[in-house]
Amino acid sequence: MADEVTFDQFRKKYCDEAACVDVLTSIRWRNGFVCSRCGHNGATIINTRRLPLYQCYTCRHQTSLIKGTIMEGSRTALHKWFYALFLLADPSSSTNALQLAKVLSVTYKTAWLIFHKIRYSISCADAKQLLNGLVEVTYSHYNHQNYGLDASQQQHNQEPFIAGASLNLFGEVTYFKLKHVHISSFRAHRDPYDTDWGDFLIQHVHSNVKFPNVYKYTNDFRASETLLLICQMVTDSINDRYFGVSPKHLQAYLDELSFRVLNSVRPNKGVVKLFKLLATTTTITYKQLISTPPHSYQFVNAA
Repeated sequence: MADEVTFDQFRKKYCDEAACVDVLTSIRWRNGFVCSRCGHNGATIINTRRLPLYQCYTCRHQTSLIKGTIMEGSRTALHKWFYALFLLADPSSSTNALQLAKVLSVTYKTAWLIFHKIRYSISCADAKQLLNGLVEVTYSHYNHQNYGLDASQQQHNQEPFIAGASLNLFGEVTYFKLKHVHISSFRAHRDPYDTDWGDFLIQHVHSNVKFPNVYKYTNDFRASETLLLICQMVTDSINDRYFGVSPKHLQAYLDELSFRVLNSVRPNKGVVKLFKLLATTTTITYKQLISTPPHSYQFVNAA
């Protein structure tokens, strides 16, 4: 996608299942079908279902096109998944789950689940990408907009997140992460503890980074100007699109925001990346999404 593709153009290209099957097949098996059970390269294609079924020549194991992907078990048409993928990744889009339900002609629950599964694939990819080189770390707060609250209530409503970035030799941010700090309701203040900083460095900074610059003041002026600008845009960016999100799912939205910003320079870069993530990330169920805190997910990407 060298030139920018609009949603209307994208929708015309992927208007039916046949077009979607072709591109998904090419992403899943770039060098041809590979049996997940025995590793054989040949298969019979059974086309009696909505999506093709691949039966291995050797062990006769049958594999669905969406088996082992984030779409596994979904009865929603592929082209609707593709539309949701585009609208989530496109920096110019402001589509939320309620609007997506109308675009796809599905229920709100289905739209919410599709968006959150795509966010999960983004989080899986981010978990594999560690900060490296020159690393700076600071923190800020996300605040669910509620103009009826007074100043003290606004302070209580703040959710802290730690922001870390990899910088090149010119001081430019090449990658960054925003990680929600889960604060107990019994804490007297809404700032990260030393253990929170330590957890971030262990989980998100490469072990070969010996001396990351850690600035433990909110929006510390010593941190990268770009990183500070990113921190300052978090609340408005999330609330303008989603009208505020709960602490339980905040991490998923922080990962989504990071993904869209990082892939906003080149036209449709995020869309291209999400195609691959859609096809290579193992699924997560609705029950897991609503019952498991996002920070405790075990992120595992399929090979």
